Amino acid sequence: MRDCWHNIEKSLGDRYPPLESPCCHTIKDAKDIHCVCNRFTAHELTLISLSKFATVTRACGNGLHTHSNCAGYRVPEITPPSPPASP
Repeated sequence: MRDCWHNIEKSLGDRYPPLESPCCHTIKDAKDIHCVCNRFTAHELTLISLSKFATVTRACGNGLHTHSNCAGYRVPEITPPSPPASP
């Protein structure tokens, strides 16, 4: 949570952190990213967006499995955004 707060907070957050960010390093280093879902407290769940969390895990290269359950959130198929158009 600490490293990814700015990416998963409900009213703020960029779902696509840079791969070299502390958030992505933490996500990539997680041995079982699904275990994180079971560790969110009720209070944390009021502050974060599970859809953003799912997107961040995918963007960082250690994504939650499609159709899995993360703290009551069913993970949809997540596709990365299109790259920006060249000028």
